[in-house]
Amino acid sequence: MSSNNYTLDRFEAGYAIFLKRPAETEQLIIPRLDIDVEVREGDIVEITATTEGYYFRVLSAEKKAAEERIQNIMSKLNRK
Repeated sequence: MSSNNYTLDRFEAGYAIFLKRPAETEQLIIPRLDIDVEVREGDIVEITATTEGYYFRVLSAEKKAAEERIQNIMSKLNRK
């Protein structure tokens, strides 16, 4: 079993497109019906590949931290 963190980039034609963190240049495409947790675009998800399919765990704390980093950067840019 291998596990990695991904950002859910978008849903497209019945598939979820995840981008591997941190570089977000590598895609993982999974049928939407195979996802057994509620996920939204922008969520950070730990995905573990198993012999039966995939196991998903939404990483709420990581998403919140990423949103705060982005907000801090935006605030700094707006002050210039």
